[in-house]
Amino acid sequence: MKKISIFTLTLTAALVLTACGGGDSGTDTAAPAASPVTTAANANLAALSATTISSDGATEAFDVLASLGDTWRLVVNKSTGAYTLTPIDSLYGLAAESGTLVRTVSGDFVAYVLANKLSLTQDSRTGALAGSMVVGGLSAQVTGTPYQVADAAKLAGTYNVMGAVRNKVGGGDREFIAGQIQIASNGASATFCVGGLVDTAGNCTDVDSTDGKTPEKAVIALTKVTGTGGNSGGFYKMRITGSDNQSHDFGNLLVQNGNLGTVLLIDRYGQNQSGVGSTLRVGNFFAVKAQTLAGSEIDGSWACQVTSGTANLSIKGTANAVANSAETPGTWTETLAYNRVNAASGALLAAPGFVVSTYQGEGVLALPLSASLLVFEADSVRGIAVCSKK
Repeated sequence: MKKISIFTLTLTAALVLTACGGGDSGTDTAAPAASPVTTAANANLAALSATTISSDGATEAFDVLASLGDTWRLVVNKSTGAYTLTPIDSLYGLAAESGTLVRTVSGDFVAYVLANKLSLTQDSRTGALAGSMVVGGLSAQVTGTPYQVADAAKLAGTYNVMGAVRNKVGGGDREFIAGQIQIASNGASATFCVGGLVDTAGNCTDVDSTDGKTPEKAVIALTKVTGTGGNSGGFYKMRITGSDNQSHDFGNLLVQNGNLGTVLLIDRYGQNQSGVGSTLRVGNFFAVKAQTLAGSEIDGSWACQVTSGTANLSIKGTANAVANSAETPGTWTETLAYNRVNAASGALLAAPGFVVSTYQGEGVLALPLSASLLVFEADSVRGIAVCSKK
């Protein structure tokens, strides 16, 4: 699963959300009849036995994955827009903040806006939250979930994963990763396979024999975070046994619902790859239940933030029409290959659930997460970007 080419979009940040002004609009509009997305998402939610993080019907609570390498808790009063933001697990010593935002419901989407502070959108069909926030003077792209799963065994199965990590200080030594995660039947551990797939025995199998590299395997322990008040955990703590035979932080795992199955949001932080050393690494991983795509799951219009401005994608089947006025040319069409990854040799190899978008012989890897979220490889910065459905 090694990328061989440069993505012309240079996707370096997560989704673009347009802030809207106006007064409080806590009154919801009438909900439409259940769509296929809603039906599939509800079925997955029931299979997980998931519950909302908030036990108060007047408020919403989200566990939030921040691109900085933090895990936050956002609580919003649905009527007044009053909110609190609590950094549950922060590497930056951030303090809790509060204020009043504008909450607006429009069809299947809920917007949360406060000028110069946050711009978020929730897909009410899946509960998925995404956007941008400024906390303690630090800007972050975020994704989040209103759900928690008490029984980790409900998460058992194999997931496709994409993500990126970097040094916390200076942002150097950037690395893009793709592969699979297999959560054990009892939910106590997760086997990571970077650069390959996980077989039924929990072993890493190579996909690309032309890159001269062996897939990397790691076994991570999962423990449900518990507590009270603002720090009560809706997520799982991840720890790895290092070369010193001691347990070390690897990150936090949040559970997001989706119409394509369970989505895992991973706040990756820890010392080096093995948990041992002096270099603190941070990043975000995104995973979704492994499956064969039909080829229409990401049809529609998407918006992505790029270094040169906003890139708009219009996808239909295997055609990905890209528009970005800051590029020359400003429009072009890429070709999508579903259930494939790109090899070092230039070939496209079978890998159910992944997508390769190719332009003039150069491709980038993508992973559909749900009806409203899609992650792309940001090749030029060895990063990852989240795009939102328009």
